[in-house]
Amino acid sequence: MNKKEKEILNIEQSFKDTLENEIVEQNTENKKVEIKDIKYVGKATWKDKVNGKDISDAVFIVEKQIKEIDENGKERITEQKNYYLGDKCIGGGLENNDVIYQSNFANSEPDKMQAVNDLLEKVSDKELNEYSLNNLQNKELAEVLSAYLGKEIKPEEVQTELDKMSEEELEELNEEKEENKKEENSLTDKQAEKVKVNGIQKVDLNTKVDGKENLAQRLDLKEYDSIFVIYSDNIKDISKKSKEKINNTTYSLVGMKNDGTAKVLNDEFEMDKTVGNNASREQTKVKADSTATRDNKDQSVYTRKSNGASIGCENDMGNVNMFLYQKTKEENENVGIQIETSKTKKIPVETRRVFNRNQGVYQNDKVQDEIEEHTENGCEPKDVKDFDGKEYTETHEHIDIDYYVRQIQNYENEDGEQSINEVFTEKEIKDKLLRDLDKYKDKISTEQIIENVKNEMDADAQIYTREHKLEQ
Repeated sequence: MNKKEKEILNIEQSFKDTLENEIVEQNTENKKVEIKDIKYVGKATWKDKVNGKDISDAVFIVEKQIKEIDENGKERITEQKNYYLGDKCIGGGLENNDVIYQSNFANSEPDKMQAVNDLLEKVSDKELNEYSLNNLQNKELAEVLSAYLGKEIKPEEVQTELDKMSEEELEELNEEKEENKKEENSLTDKQAEKVKVNGIQKVDLNTKVDGKENLAQRLDLKEYDSIFVIYSDNIKDISKKSKEKINNTTYSLVGMKNDGTAKVLNDEFEMDKTVGNNASREQTKVKADSTATRDNKDQSVYTRKSNGASIGCENDMGNVNMFLYQKTKEENENVGIQIETSKTKKIPVETRRVFNRNQGVYQNDKVQDEIEEHTENGCEPKDVKDFDGKEYTETHEHIDIDYYVRQIQNYENEDGEQSINEVFTEKEIKDKLLRDLDKYKDKISTEQIIENVKNEMDADAQIYTREHKLEQ
């Protein structure tokens, strides 16, 4: 890829991210909008109405597919073409490429409309298609696969090569099935999942790690623009040092340089043998949603030879999650935060701040200790939140449920009666307390929740007792 192609690809990908965030909020159960392609037209220029200076903004053509389900369950699929000036939709397109502008835009912004028309007249359909998002992504993948496979792959051959990866994976799994003398005609769920996750994900190295440094700086890959993670069990890894070396991990790394050339990076990293399949040492991971886990799941961790920084890959229910790791000072154990990829959501700054160098050399130890304390006490990952290594910030606290259940059960009301104990079982009290803790935990304090449960259950018990006496 040349410099112009890379610049346009970055512009189109960034715009797609912006649009997809909006689309997710607009989608409903019966209506789904999907972006099929984006074409960057260029910049339209018009005069400022006040000072007469030139103002410019990007123009995009966005091709969408809309799936709608009517009240009878019938699905309808339509194709739509929209024109954008900046991040604002200004009109739609007809089959003959004529633009139908939105009336409020056409009436209130005639100078902008004319600027867009002038730009569209200058750019040919051939050029638009050549620099479309789909075409440039294929070119980029062709570069990556060429480096990875050690042979030239043309853009039009990309899908064929990806299909081959899946086919080879299926063949290997079917061979395993024969060896194990399985009689089933179909793959097991576990085998099917392995095929499902086979693919490629892109990591933007310009992404900030901790609000200050980006991934390129942390991984000492400043000459690279992005990393592609290729997941495949049965593809030969071609590297500088060996002609046909079978990769000993399911993941391979290919770097895309700033000049548009690609290179296999496996020789730039070494495998961390303390983690992975059947490894005894666990990793501490803070995920995109700020939840945390400690485990030794099937994972490949690569350590950068030049500076010791590490990245890890994990198959999580068919999706490849990536993590940036650092070692703790005390136990030399990996502590990591999730990395944003082309298939995972944006990582919030609260999560990224875990790795802020300004917090001291023992920052990772603090995070690891706190997460270990919670996970060893049986917390679910969804409950283990806000791990930033700071003692004065609010984190998930452990609640001795059984203690509070007994307290509620033995509660004496103003009349000196233990109505709750007489009417409700221990299980009923516990279920009620857990429901209310889950429902109100973000609204009121734990103490107030427990007090409310006491009062409610006492009132219910008294009503039940009175009604029961009347029946007798």
